[in-house]
Amino acid sequence: MPLSESSAHPLPGEGGLAPFPRLLLAIGIAFLACLVAQLVSFTTIDLLLVWPGAAVAFAFAWRYGVAWSLPAAAGAALWAWIEFGNVSVTASVFAASAVGPMLAATMLRRLNDWKPPEYRLDTAVRFIAVVVLVAAPIDAGFAGTGMLAVGGIGEVHWTHRFLVWWLIDSLGVLLVAPALLAWFGQSLAPAAAEAGRDEPLLDAPAFVLTMLVVAASLGLSLLGYGTYAYALLFLYFPIVVWISIRMNERATALSLVVTTLPLLVVRSHQIAAAADTFGRAIEASMLVFTAIVVALMLQAIASDRRFALARVGAQAREDMSTGLLNDRGLIAEVGERLAMATRPDYGLIGLHLTNFDTLNDLCGTMPALQLEQNAAALLLRQPGTCAAARLSGGRFALLIEADSVAQVRSVAREVYSQLNGQLFKTVNGSVRLQTCVGGLLVDRHALINSEDCLMSLSDAMAIAASVREPQLFVEPLSQTMIDARRAHQGKIEHIREAIREKRFELHAQPIVDPEAPAGMLSYEVLIRLLDRDGGLIRPPEFLSLAVQAQMTPAMDRGVIRRIFSWLAARPDALARTWKCSINLSGLTMSDGTIAGYIREQRAEFGIPPEKIVFEITESEAIRNPAAASRLVDDLKAEGFGIALDDFGTGLATFEYLKRFPLDYLKIDGSFIRNLVTSAIDEEIVLSTVRVARRLNIRTIAEHVHNQDILDRLTELGVDHIQGELIGKAAPLDELFAEPLLRETSEQR
Repeated sequence: MPLSESSAHPLPGEGGLAPFPRLLLAIGIAFLACLVAQLVSFTTIDLLLVWPGAAVAFAFAWRYGVAWSLPAAAGAALWAWIEFGNVSVTASVFAASAVGPMLAATMLRRLNDWKPPEYRLDTAVRFIAVVVLVAAPIDAGFAGTGMLAVGGIGEVHWTHRFLVWWLIDSLGVLLVAPALLAWFGQSLAPAAAEAGRDEPLLDAPAFVLTMLVVAASLGLSLLGYGTYAYALLFLYFPIVVWISIRMNERATALSLVVTTLPLLVVRSHQIAAAADTFGRAIEASMLVFTAIVVALMLQAIASDRRFALARVGAQAREDMSTGLLNDRGLIAEVGERLAMATRPDYGLIGLHLTNFDTLNDLCGTMPALQLEQNAAALLLRQPGTCAAARLSGGRFALLIEADSVAQVRSVAREVYSQLNGQLFKTVNGSVRLQTCVGGLLVDRHALINSEDCLMSLSDAMAIAASVREPQLFVEPLSQTMIDARRAHQGKIEHIREAIREKRFELHAQPIVDPEAPAGMLSYEVLIRLLDRDGGLIRPPEFLSLAVQAQMTPAMDRGVIRRIFSWLAARPDALARTWKCSINLSGLTMSDGTIAGYIREQRAEFGIPPEKIVFEITESEAIRNPAAASRLVDDLKAEGFGIALDDFGTGLATFEYLKRFPLDYLKIDGSFIRNLVTSAIDEEIVLSTVRVARRLNIRTIAEHVHNQDILDRLTELGVDHIQGELIGKAAPLDELFAEPLLRETSEQR
């Protein structure tokens, strides 16, 4: 079996046995191995199918030091003396069992010291090459020259003797040495490659299959079908492949020995009855030799693959900058612990360095990384720590064993006190750390999964961030909280499903538009989702959930296509439409492909762009002004109108009115509802109207619900009116059923 850097080379005095018992062990193992090889082969030394003496010597040389190949070689020589009583044969067996393994072990050590193997496949190739090209030829040379006096195979040329010994010596070292080292308990693969692989020592199914193949081959040979019997033995190759790709190095080595022995026994029995004994012996040894080489290579490849997958798996769960778990790793770790049959109570603590981004911008990446590493070390030092994770920049989580909320709060308070307010000095200035810490006690009886835990921890951290000093909040995670969280998630999934399946209806609310010709309508398109039973879900019930589910872009695209197709299918409604307003969410506005999608839909359904007004909200325009500016420019270039919705609710100034080429400005309803009774609201509306007129922007007042507000808006000069007084939102068909809008406009 290939050797690797992990198969360290102990000093001669190491290994668990005193020198003298080890000496006797080496002699005894080599003697018994040679005796077994003779019994398996049913013949003398010249027709052995495998030679194990060099393999035992190599194993001891690699395990205990080069000099320990000599006792093993002495054991092989003892067997030769008892068997033949010939000094020449005994000396050749000793030399053939000692010199090659000593040189091979030395070369491998030097080669590994010069360039350590990076993969198991490297060590496999080195081991096979050194054995086949160095050790076996040397052993064959000594054996071939020293055993010319041995008879039993007729007049065989020295070259043939050399080739036979080269083959059986190579087979013996490749087969027996790894098994012997495995028996010593020494792993030949890199430690990480086989970490966590709890496998039996032997592959029992493979042994059973080998015995079936051997029995079938023996049966065919007894029936006189020798050729078919030999061909059947080639089924050993898929068995070898099966062993190698499934088992670790140790199990593979031992399984190969156990499965090879019965195959050699039956083949020796078949050879004994054949005419060309010499040739068939070479065939048998070559068959097993090839199978073993295949096994070594495949086992190395399989080990490398397992190691690579394990490393990728570890990297997928580990944060590379701090060595902690990442968010995926924490979910997996918490999930595994929650799945334990008898689990303790756990505390889950979240840490957020709230000014981490500022600190990163001020001092740079490396000092910020050092701060995160210090925070990671602090978390790992806490009592009862089970796992710690870095979730994102400046965000951490800690899993501890805890018996009470007080214990979780104690750890959370310690973390908070160690970090919050600490002065972090850099070459560019000093920053005091600002932190918030949230914690949960996860009861051992709570029916919860890891995702629920992390979502609840996020809620606790949000509460901690909202309170005053100290920004610390710890609570027990009750079943009621878990159920509420799951119910909330269920609602989100319900909304996601409705949007994905396009289960929605389009309603519209009329707008008084003094510019609209007689008989033409202006209106705002509103969406109503449908539940599984066809009931309406009103906007307050689904809009925030749709944002959380990040489904608003899909919803907006569905609305655009639905209204365009509805108008195209009803030419009379399209002809009566003066302005049709469509809302675009913040996520849709940030979608760089939405303008192209609108362009495609308009062209497909033949909708005049001047009839369509797209509304973007003020808060989203402030949050992402670059995306808003690009979208407005693209839509204006196509001829669409643009309205800024909910004006006044954000932190914007009138500067934004100059930045965007707007057509309409919708004053938020919060300033309209109390317009008659609030002087401040009236002043805000009046200022907005004045600025809008200067910029040639039309103003729209929404949420107009009574006549007094309508009259006051008219006095202030608001052009367009929208609200329940004018008309409630209704299905599109109902809006176009009777022309109420123009009558209301005339009443003004």
